[in-house]
Amino acid sequence: MRIWPAILALSLLGGLLVGTSKADHLTLVISGRTIELDGEILIEARDQSLYFREVDGKIWFVEPGQIQDKVDVEEAVEPLSKEEVGQRLLKELPDGFRIYETRHYVIAYQNEVAFARWVSGLYESRLYRAFETFWVKKKKFKLTDPQYPLIAIIFGTRAQYQQYVDRELGPGQTMIAYYNLQTNRVAMYDLTADQLNPGQSPNERNIDRVLQNPAAIMMVATIIHEATHQLMFNRGIQTRFADTPLWLNEGLAMYFEAPDLQSKTGWQTPGRIFDRRLIRFRQYLANRPADSLKSLIISDARLRDSDTSIDAYAEAWALNHFLLNRHSRQYIQYIDHMSAKRVLHEDSPETRLADFQKFLGEDLGELDKEFVDYVRRLR
Repeated sequence: MRIWPAILALSLLGGLLVGTSKADHLTLVISGRTIELDGEILIEARDQSLYFREVDGKIWFVEPGQIQDKVDVEEAVEPLSKEEVGQRLLKELPDGFRIYETRHYVIAYQNEVAFARWVSGLYESRLYRAFETFWVKKKKFKLTDPQYPLIAIIFGTRAQYQQYVDRELGPGQTMIAYYNLQTNRVAMYDLTADQLNPGQSPNERNIDRVLQNPAAIMMVATIIHEATHQLMFNRGIQTRFADTPLWLNEGLAMYFEAPDLQSKTGWQTPGRIFDRRLIRFRQYLANRPADSLKSLIISDARLRDSDTSIDAYAEAWALNHFLLNRHSRQYIQYIDHMSAKRVLHEDSPETRLADFQKFLGEDLGELDKEFVDYVRRLR
């Protein structure tokens, strides 16, 4: 998931922000192109910059000079239906895309339907249900229903997908799938295309055979990880463009990601021990600084620095595993508190620490000892 490149508008929307609840139709002119938007203004700055949510869930940061016309809509603007989302995607995406729908998802795919069908089963039948069972039944967290159909886009080849990534995020990004906080979509490519033998035709792909390849471990983990981000932001666990600590955001997604290649879909349930994360964190323990827990809580810096991110991600996974299994009630209260954070507001390190200690206790040293002991005992 990519959060902060778009939220650089955080302090640039014109100072003091005031909320509105109007339904609006906007006419924008961006780089000489006219764009018509239906949705609602969630925040309007004093300089008339807008934080606008479109009817398909996409967020727009609108500068005053881009607004050609703004019309109040008398009737409430309803979110698009799955059928309408599908029609919009087909107009937006290159030729050759088709639509596969499930109860909660709209999947636009470019290649064989087999991979789209597998993704839909993984997302709808496995992840969506497991997500609900985990939070509602096990953790007693009240989820909200998704306001919009959940969108996944599957490109036919890595090259086509990379062109899309470059347009959305800029060049240099190499992830095999990602959730875009601004568009509210998961994007990926047909990963079975990488598993074809020389001379093999695309319609000979076999998902079961692909899942037998060791490379499938990170394939499944990544597409589950990104879809978990999407669910967290659409079911009330987190709020888009609020200042959620990255260790929490990524740690929860990692808690869900561990694949189970013995399962027909490649994934079974959240909370499995992911050896790759566990081994990395145990390696880090040998030279782990005394303030490692505190530094993870108060700042995203270690997770964003390429030199420290691998160890920081492993620690975020381990910390979430520990808190969800040893301090579940307090941690759920903390998550609930963080889910109500204001959008476009950046917390100080002191506030981040105070929020954590309010629910998990003042003595970080004692908690850290318990945490490390817990991880050393994991099998």
